[in-house]
Amino acid sequence: MARPQKNTRYALITGCSDGGLGSALAEAFARRGFHVIATLRDPAKASPALTTRPDGRIEVLPLDVTDTASIASCAADVATKTGGRLDVLVNNAGAMFVMPLLDTDLAESKKLFDVNVWGMLAVTQAFAPMLVRSRGVVLNIASIAGAVRMAWQGIYNSSKASARWISETLRIEMQGLGVRVITAMVGEVETNIYKHARAVPSLPPNSYYASQKDLIFQQGTGQMQKLNEKASVTADNLVRDVLGGRDGHVWRGGVAGRAKYLHWMAPERLFEWFLHYSRGVYQVQPPSSK
Repeated sequence: MARPQKNTRYALITGCSDGGLGSALAEAFARRGFHVIATLRDPAKASPALTTRPDGRIEVLPLDVTDTASIASCAADVATKTGGRLDVLVNNAGAMFVMPLLDTDLAESKKLFDVNVWGMLAVTQAFAPMLVRSRGVVLNIASIAGAVRMAWQGIYNSSKASARWISETLRIEMQGLGVRVITAMVGEVETNIYKHARAVPSLPPNSYYASQKDLIFQQGTGQMQKLNEKASVTADNLVRDVLGGRDGHVWRGGVAGRAKYLHWMAPERLFEWFLHYSRGVYQVQPPSSK
């Protein structure tokens, strides 16, 4: 690994597993001259593209965003490597969950919040001193799911809504410290997130929604995402947002632009129908009262 120069800009990204947006972001920042610290729970799952770069601009470190000891260890290691500075923190680590709310396992739901919500905040708290010292930028990867109601994935949506508003509150609270915060409302992107989803392949035997199990399964495995944008394209746009001085909400990825305006401008129930007419919601029937 090449030794970073004194004037090197540093970016740390969470959730850089192979085939994900984090990995694409690591490469995009590296192309712009950053020394990238790409983190993930298991470094063995990092893309070879991150670990074999001849220019040495990307370094892979372990970081589990749900483990306070792991976060503290990574922060201490990074502070030593960078001289206590960090120019960009990207909170990208996240997990997916698809299951009707009445059938949802609450223990699994809490695990999802640990990754998508509390992990984001815990990492930001740990690296805040380095960001304040550098007057840096926090890029939080939220989702259009945090703005748009979608049946069958209420836990995921609510976690992303929470992440969105925590991110926006951080923006307000950190602006006086000289730190910009960007909330990325990301739409459909070509990644492996559904391969690692906490979606259960079959509904419980007594589910009220058994008649729609095939459509729910299709949603839980990403088969309904038809307008995926390549992760490299989304990553390049987000890096431009960081370098271009943006803060607050940015809408990136497939259908993000459409969702941005429709959820503000379209009549609420009409937009709800548009999202759900092909997802089995209106075909659910109450059980017989006999």
